[in-house]
Amino acid sequence: MTDLPLSEGASEPSEAAQAGESPPGPRRWIISPGVDLAMLGIPALFTLLALQLENPREVPLWAFLFLVVAFDVAHVWATVYLSYLDTAALRRRRLLFLLPVPLTILVGFRLHLHSPILFWTLMAYVAIHHFVSQQWGFVALYKLRGQERGPLDRYLDKWTLYAGAFGPILLWHTYEHATFDWFGHGERFLFTLPPELRVDILAGMGAFAALYLARQAWQASQGRLNVGKNLWMLAAWVSWSLGVAMVDHPLVALACINLLHGIPFLVLVWWRLRGNWGGRSSVDRAGSPLVSWVAGSEPKDAADAARQSRWVRRFGLLALFYVPLLVLGLAEEGLWEGLVWGNYLPRFREFSHAQLSLIVAVLATPQIVHYFLDAWLWKLDGSNPDFERALKRL
Repeated sequence: MTDLPLSEGASEPSEAAQAGESPPGPRRWIISPGVDLAMLGIPALFTLLALQLENPREVPLWAFLFLVVAFDVAHVWATVYLSYLDTAALRRRRLLFLLPVPLTILVGFRLHLHSPILFWTLMAYVAIHHFVSQQWGFVALYKLRGQERGPLDRYLDKWTLYAGAFGPILLWHTYEHATFDWFGHGERFLFTLPPELRVDILAGMGAFAALYLARQAWQASQGRLNVGKNLWMLAAWVSWSLGVAMVDHPLVALACINLLHGIPFLVLVWWRLRGNWGGRSSVDRAGSPLVSWVAGSEPKDAADAARQSRWVRRFGLLALFYVPLLVLGLAEEGLWEGLVWGNYLPRFREFSHAQLSLIVAVLATPQIVHYFLDAWLWKLDGSNPDFERALKRL
């Protein structure tokens, strides 16, 4: 990840966003109290359940399908709704969407061919930055909703979140016998830190936490407490502190980090589609008929109405949105298992190192391209007019 998925620009709305019919005053929630709290509550609930389970040491198949494929892998594929399936956006940003695919395959192939361990190590560090950036993005969205535009809060909020996320990661690097098993594919720490620095890391985290809490207490005394922002800040601190501390308990680590990452992203993509296209005539979205239909656009004729009505009654719009992502996720992981790993399924055949490197590069492309595009698809700088329109309607 090279930038913030919900960019820093989210705290400074673009001129296009400001010119629209924005709410007259601050809003407490991004979508609604129930939906916003569910985005945080569901990962928290499953984390608590995972804490009650005995440590399996190896992730069982049911947990892998639920904690990894159903939400983490599925959320990667949700990016296609905002890019390749949105033909209007694809025409407008063709180079941004298409060029990373061959470059990712080429660079991934050469890097894996040189060193599989280095390939997965770099992937792990990029993934960590991507996860942290998404959490800052949600904080930035709540700051936008609450009309927080002051530089003091912007920098304090950002660095406090980074302290709560990267602090545990740095602590992880101070433990001599710790293993850097983010993906569990042999990755290694790029650097280690002396154990004596633990007290300094903890002191830094404590200092940011104290400053942040003091600032929030002052905001509360002024009647300007941003509840959603504070809940996300708490969730970020807890998820990284607990997830990194419990890396030897894979179910807890996956539940509190992966679910907090995948579920909110899926929800936000769904509401972005609904806010932008839901209820609008499919004629207006003729350039993206599939996405428009999934989002619940109005039918263009009687036959389209009958077709939509039948499918909507049977499966519901949410299923139309999610099931294709789940199928793609299952297909991807099936190929990983059959061609590369063989942890849950027997491998189809053995491959040479060069062949395996090409397979890994191709299969990793959706994830890497998701990391890259996520830095651009959520900016509020005028480059994502559908997102700005969706925010006004939500």
